[in-house]
Formats: sequence, structure tokens, C-alpha cells
Amino acid sequence: MKTHILLITVLAVVLGATKAIAIRPMGTTMTGVVQTVDHSTRWITFAQDDGPVRQFVYSSWAKFWHSEKESLPAHLRPGMRVQIRLHNPLIGPDFVRQIVLIAQPEKSSPPQ
Repeated sequence: MKTHILLITVLAVVLGATKAIAIRPMGTTMTGVVQTVDHSTRWITFAQDDGPVRQFVYSSWAKFWHSEKESLPAHLRPGMRVQIRLHNPLIGPDFVRQIVLIAQPEKSSPPQ
């Protein structure tokens, strides 16, 4: 009897573990303008397009994709239009792993 229970338990663990593997959620993608950024604490205030102003941190391993070769968030400045990938963990503050600069169209001079 004990071997049957042990066998069923082992099968449940092995089969249950394969079913429990899931794709990790990648977060919510948002577009907007950076209002303020504090690189010492990694806090960003972000005005979402057609949405609220939110505050969150960028992770220490975050990447900032822009026209420069180096992709460090230290290049992030207020007024930049960006797309972010925001994560909402169960514990701790919302954080960002990826920031992409959205190129703004060049302002042309008015026709003369």
C-alpha cells in the first residue's frame, strides 16, 4: 500500500511539475513622455499617452534602446518620448526592464 502511495506521489510531482512550467509574463508595454528621472534612486515619473502619470523604478539591469551605442538608462532624460515594459510584481514597487526611445519627427520651419 505504501509503495502505491509513493508511486502515485512521485508521478503527481513529475507530471505536475511539467504542467507547472509556464511562460513568464513580460509585463505591460506603455508609451508616453518621461516627466522626471532620478538616476541615483532609479525613479522615473512617466506620463502615459491618454493615461495617468505613474512613478516607478528601472531595474539595475534595465536596457535603454536609443541611437547611441551604449544602452544605459543613465542616458534617459525628462521630455523624452519612450516606450517602456512595466512589470507589476506581487511584492515591491513596479519596475521597468526595457526602455525604447521613440524618435520624434524633426520640427521643420514653416513655409515662407
